[in-house]
Amino acid sequence: MNKTLMLVICDFLLLSMLALARFDPPEERPDVTLDATAASATAEAELISLLEESLQSELESRSGLSEDLTETRQNLEKQALNLAEREAALAATQKSLQEKAAEAAQLTVAKASIEADQAKLTEEKAQVEADRQALALKFESTRAELESAQTERIELTQTLGQLKQETSVSKERLTQAEKDLITREVALAQREAELKAAQAETKKLNQEREALNNQLAVAKAERSLLEQNLIREKQDKVQAQAHASRLTENVSQLGQGVSELAQSSEEIIQEMDASRPRTMSEIFTRFQNNRATIHFTSSEKPRIGSPTTQHYESKSILIADTEGTYLVTHTADTPFAFFKNPDSLLSVQLEVTLAGRTFPINQIAFLSADPRLIYIPLPKRTVEASGLETFELAIQPERWEEAVLVKNDESNFGRTGFRRLTSSERFLKMERPALGELFADFASSRGDLAFSKNSQFIGVLTDSKHAVVIDAFLASAFGNLGANFNKEASAATIRRLKNRVRKLPNEVQ
Repeated sequence: MNKTLMLVICDFLLLSMLALARFDPPEERPDVTLDATAASATAEAELISLLEESLQSELESRSGLSEDLTETRQNLEKQALNLAEREAALAATQKSLQEKAAEAAQLTVAKASIEADQAKLTEEKAQVEADRQALALKFESTRAELESAQTERIELTQTLGQLKQETSVSKERLTQAEKDLITREVALAQREAELKAAQAETKKLNQEREALNNQLAVAKAERSLLEQNLIREKQDKVQAQAHASRLTENVSQLGQGVSELAQSSEEIIQEMDASRPRTMSEIFTRFQNNRATIHFTSSEKPRIGSPTTQHYESKSILIADTEGTYLVTHTADTPFAFFKNPDSLLSVQLEVTLAGRTFPINQIAFLSADPRLIYIPLPKRTVEASGLETFELAIQPERWEEAVLVKNDESNFGRTGFRRLTSSERFLKMERPALGELFADFASSRGDLAFSKNSQFIGVLTDSKHAVVIDAFLASAFGNLGANFNKEASAATIRRLKNRVRKLPNEVQ
């Protein structure tokens, strides 16, 4: 109980006792009783009234204290909230200052790097300018020499016109001899390709050496016979050309200087042009202007039912190396797909279309680097007659950071970064968008043709992520088509090549 209230109660009790006490003698007993009772009732009423007032005052005091306490508590909560907000703002400010300090350090390093690059670019620019001036001087001198040589060429042309009349009969004989040689050169090219493949297989597959010895002996005998035939054909050709050579000998000697000057100028221009990066559209346009069509027709027997005729078509380009000119495609776009049953093939024919001219092909080859790719050797005269431009094999494709990919059906093209596969230098790993073709303008896929930025041919994608680098056309096996197609031999070859694919790195299988 409150001390103040206790004091008040005690005081009133004391006053009440004093008021009730009488120190004079009583007059009459009954009257004294009545007076005491009335005084007592009055004192109790006053005491109750006083206690009620004290209680009311205490309640009002407590109510005021409670309100003050609530207000004080709310003020403390607001101050704590403001303090927390200030601490958070202070922490955010410190973090921002740290990030700005780190960015300033990075900008300082980047500035130094940019300045170094600018200095290097300035030096390279000066070197390029010097080279350009030297080439300009050389070009001017070469142009002057060509102009003087052109005058001599006009005079020689007049002399040559007279000589052509005398050589017309010899040229007719030579043309007939060349036509006869075309068929023989096609057969010779195929035989030489078989021999080269057999020799490469002997070096790489020591475990199959005993089984290949007999084939190698037969191939050597065929090569010897073909060489003898080639020598005889060359002798016939030399005799047919001897007369024409004697007539044009003087003209050739006079025009040799002109040819050498023109060749030197063309080599300089070609070297500068070959090192220039092309855009994606330039490479795709070149692909479209020089594309060839590969069309397979096969008779296949399904598991249930009668045999059906299937058609397979893909686009490719003429690819040249030191040995010849070829077309390349993926086995998945042919009847020889590795995921199909090889015993289902009953017959296979192949037609190739170059510049609107269609002709049959009787033999294909499976690439040694990856048997899932097929290449088709083409006769030299057929390639020259087509007038199409050939693509060179890329030298060190890894020096370019990106590759240009073209769909083998011409439906799309694009570019993508790549890096060499760690387990094999013969494969490149292409970068693909995280969500594949769903949100990307272009995504690599199996069968795409890969080109370097200077429009040289790199290879073909064996799956959606990996491309095999083709640096030479070596065969792991050959396949005969048309009338020479053999069902059992073809099935055995496909099974053997499947085993070779299993020996490739796990990433590319």
